[in-house]
Amino acid sequence: MDTYRTEEEQIDAIKKWWQVNGSNILIGIGLAILIVVGWQFWQDQKRTTGEAASVMYGELLEAAELIAQPNADTEKTTANIATLTHLGGELKAQHETTEYAVFAALMLAKQYVDAGDAGKAEEELRWAIEHKASEGVTLVAQLRLARVLVMKNQLDDALSLINSVNAGAQSAAFDEVKGDIFVSLGQLDEARAAYSKALNANESNGGTKPIVKMKYDNLAIVK
Repeated sequence: MDTYRTEEEQIDAIKKWWQVNGSNILIGIGLAILIVVGWQFWQDQKRTTGEAASVMYGELLEAAELIAQPNADTEKTTANIATLTHLGGELKAQHETTEYAVFAALMLAKQYVDAGDAGKAEEELRWAIEHKASEGVTLVAQLRLARVLVMKNQLDDALSLINSVNAGAQSAAFDEVKGDIFVSLGQLDEARAAYSKALNANESNGGTKPIVKMKYDNLAIVK
């Protein structure tokens, strides 16, 4: 036997059910639509932001290439340095969460190193490290920071940084810098050991780096 014996009873039951549950269903539907639209908007914004950051970074690279040209006009070089500095700052401010911003910080740090401003270079490299790019990019930033600290004669800080990093495939480069630090500290045995590790790591990876061999050989002569 049917629960509702007449069509009128069925209609009345549906009306009562809708009065109790209808608003919740509409809210649920509205929420589902909002989630879908919000997701699409976020994806569009993410794509647009990535494209904008990419274009800006391309302009940054162009400025860097012009700066690096040999025998470039001094006035144009100054203008390109200003452009690079401005674009780097804009990328960091407007697209802080993208890897383009980290790349920009690395470019700014290089420019400051070339200009002899180790303090500002350190600030940019620490910014890059704090904003956690991919592992490879972070290792590059840490290695460059160690070198900048050596420039500033903060040798203990540079050594602590090197020792704190799991360099992985970049171990040869980190051991080379460690050797440089030990040389500056006058710890020549430790420097030889670090250069030896760098040479062995390079050989294991199927490559050689003559500058490291030269540093090691020079220490052998000193001994």
